[in-house]
Amino acid sequence: MNTKIIDCTLREGCQTIQCSFDIEQSIILAKKISAFGVDMVECGHPYISRFEMDRVKAVVGVATVPVLAHARCRQEDIDAVIESGAQWVGMFASFNVVSLATKFHGQSQEQVIKLFSESIRYAKDKGLLVRATIEDASRTSLSDLMRITRVAQLAGADRVCFADSVGNLFPHETFEILSNLTKEFHQVEFEYHVHNDRGLALANTLEAIRAGVHWISASCNGIGERAGITDTFQLATLLQAKTDKPLYKLADALALSELVATFSRIGHSPMHPITGQNVFAHAAKLHRQANEKDASSYNIFDAGLFRAKPAIEKHPAMHESNLFIQPFEKSATELRYHRHGPGKRFVMLDHRLLEASPYYFIARHVDAIAPNEQGHVDSHRHNCDSVFMFLGDEQDYQGLTVEVSISGKTQTMRSPATAFVPAGAEHTYRFLHGKGSFINFVHKGKYEDSLLEISA
Repeated sequence: MNTKIIDCTLREGCQTIQCSFDIEQSIILAKKISAFGVDMVECGHPYISRFEMDRVKAVVGVATVPVLAHARCRQEDIDAVIESGAQWVGMFASFNVVSLATKFHGQSQEQVIKLFSESIRYAKDKGLLVRATIEDASRTSLSDLMRITRVAQLAGADRVCFADSVGNLFPHETFEILSNLTKEFHQVEFEYHVHNDRGLALANTLEAIRAGVHWISASCNGIGERAGITDTFQLATLLQAKTDKPLYKLADALALSELVATFSRIGHSPMHPITGQNVFAHAAKLHRQANEKDASSYNIFDAGLFRAKPAIEKHPAMHESNLFIQPFEKSATELRYHRHGPGKRFVMLDHRLLEASPYYFIARHVDAIAPNEQGHVDSHRHNCDSVFMFLGDEQDYQGLTVEVSISGKTQTMRSPATAFVPAGAEHTYRFLHGKGSFINFVHKGKYEDSLLEISA
């Protein structure tokens, strides 16, 4: 198969309600997604804001594969893509009755087709490579699809994208429509983009490939608007399974998946294919026994391929666990990036106190703070949200002053005070003066499992 992946995590991902990648996150992800082995990266719509322009420029500066940026069929949008430095522009328009009424203010199909053609020609004249997207293509008639594809081809589009924007089609319908298009237009390079509203994105993607489509739009963890789109990791794993050639760095999939989940603030089910934490976990006794003899007995993939750690211990049942917990005193030296620190520190809850605990809590009481206190915590990141709470010993929890740094911003806080640390944010704190208590909550049962390490 000559299938190419355009990863649009950095564009489609930002169309979720949870995700707004900042520039630092976009740079980190652009480097790692490029290195994973995809053929192109899609990032943003530079016309919409100065921030988005700067973000796309930053991605163009670090990506090791071509970058495509979005534009409406308007000259100012196309000019913004040129300014961003992206080599490709992805222009989109929709042509069915619903779209014409809701997106193009009642313009006729003829008017929108003319706008589509002129915009492609303008972008080509400006030296851009063009992907022309037929939005909501699955609810556009085949005859209209044929006509619009011909218009895009004649205008000079380098690729035509069929976007099933609402996940409307079933797999056999996808194959039928795309087969008609690829047979009719032998010289056109097609791309396929599909949303997962019916849970059929991957199935439809495989049918698109079977129909002769060479480019597939996907995103890490399948993040995207509504139910998301085709998952880059699932698609890459299936494509790799069909060849002996090393197409993708599957060994990096788990770490990259964690990074995307952290930065996007979109977690996924433990049963998520390929990157879910349960993929190589075996709880049934018969399964465990069989796997000890031959790991392929209950695994379709080799865990070593992904550098995954198989798990064979089942979590204890909550109804059999002791839910009334006795905390214990423990120095912070047990944790990476930590030294002893002032006062007494107690572990209130973690996996040692409740094996299946999804949370980590500590409490520290501080009676005296040295005048030259430098802090006992080095800057670090978590792959989950965490919280600092400061409660002074005086009336109404006053009496404790601290300094907190989150994502490069430092603030002096007086108790009572709370600092929310988003997943992926570099952070630290130190006590300045006063007396009181510090409470730290981390949304992971094992503190060490919460640490996010970002390699160069």
